[in-house]
Amino acid sequence: MAGAPHAETAFARAIGEFIDRNALVPPGARVLAGVSGGADSVALLSALREISGNPGRDYRLTVAHLNHGLRRSADGDERFVRRLAGQWELPCVVERCDVRALAAERSVGIEEAARDARYGFLERVACDAGAKYVAVGHNADDQVETVLFRIVRGTHLRGLAGMPAQRELGHSGTFLIRPLLDMTRDRIEAYCRERGLHWRTDETNADVGYARNFIRHELLPLIRRRLNPRADEAILRLAGTGKEAHLSLGEIAAEAMRRAAPVEPLESGCLRVLVEPLCGQPFAVQAYVLRTACEALSLPIGSLSAAHVEQLRELLLTDLPGSCSLPGGWEARREGGVLVFQQQGRSSDRIPWAPVSLKYPGTTELLDGRRVLCNSEPLDEKAFADHCRTRPPGVELFDADQVQGALVCRPRRDCDVFVPLGAPGRQTVSDFLTNAKVPPAERDRVLCICDELGIVYLAPLRIDHRVRVTERTRGVLRIELAAPEEGRP
Repeated sequence: MAGAPHAETAFARAIGEFIDRNALVPPGARVLAGVSGGADSVALLSALREISGNPGRDYRLTVAHLNHGLRRSADGDERFVRRLAGQWELPCVVERCDVRALAAERSVGIEEAARDARYGFLERVACDAGAKYVAVGHNADDQVETVLFRIVRGTHLRGLAGMPAQRELGHSGTFLIRPLLDMTRDRIEAYCRERGLHWRTDETNADVGYARNFIRHELLPLIRRRLNPRADEAILRLAGTGKEAHLSLGEIAAEAMRRAAPVEPLESGCLRVLVEPLCGQPFAVQAYVLRTACEALSLPIGSLSAAHVEQLRELLLTDLPGSCSLPGGWEARREGGVLVFQQQGRSSDRIPWAPVSLKYPGTTELLDGRRVLCNSEPLDEKAFADHCRTRPPGVELFDADQVQGALVCRPRRDCDVFVPLGAPGRQTVSDFLTNAKVPPAERDRVLCICDELGIVYLAPLRIDHRVRVTERTRGVLRIELAAPEEGRP
């Protein structure tokens, strides 16, 4: 690529290995690099630039910078990023945002408004640039500070796992990636000095009035000095263990919820769960299931406390009628052998529909008027390429040989799990929808099309990695989720 350096450093090789190990970026991908001007983002851009021209990579880079207008040096940061991108002959997109006005408009803090503005900007620019991957410069020190902050503040197991190497950004099919997550700040700055790279310093980083800066400059040094000089490594190991435990508990909780056969969250804003299959589960699984149920209904999870979860467990384990209030105007109550989650003041008299066997080939009409069309056809590589380029809404193509047994269509279930195409691993459907920022009312219309092994298509959003079309595919299954015919509801 134009302006690429001649030699590859050990630092850049390590970044490439991290990308490969976590399957963050496929060959030939267009990558948008979020560059603030700090050492982390400058090192990230430089390393990506070093490895982009390597065989099997061929990344196409674009630089993005959002001027938040919060600091006196913000305009200097913007000029610095523009010059850097120009020097390296990389396309660069820069925008400005009045974060203070945005915070006042949304009644949120400055930091939250800045984060939302930044990620919204990156997602939008990535879509405009045709970049499916957005790289940011979060590093191992950031991970340590994040986990410690969450521990002190109070966190669920998922929060203990820290920041993931990849997550979906919005609901546009764009992924946020963190290639520097294994790199310490010291190693990043050493790399910048080795390459003769300059960077900008955020003057507010020294202000310990901010919680993150207090942890960085006062709390962590005290812990290292008084308790454990290798505390950072211990915290990162804890985050790794937390991630594995979260994934394992998610699978156990998913199976527990399948046995509970819950009534799914519908447009009426109600979720019913049979309690008997959950009563014999360990405390951790019960708590996990109950918390995930709240997430599926889009309660404000940040306000869901351990006391709320314990009240839900008491409802789960008692045979007597009772209720408890939950954040966001929700309530839970015990009705016989059912635990009911409902928005206060809303009716819950809708009855869910059971799984529907799909005609294959053929058309199946669902109770809500939508139709599922299933057909088999030989793989036409040109037609498949056209499909990938145009992405017709609700239409997906699958490797027919990877679909096992009969197909059924059903509403999503709490704790459903699948491996979204393009994601690094298994996720709960609830997590996928939350990360994709699908509005709560639209989540109720998401369907699971399943074979004997599990979800093949979270319709109309994403297929499972298992059934993707590959170079070995010979025949394809075409599934279309169609709107109700005219005159139907």
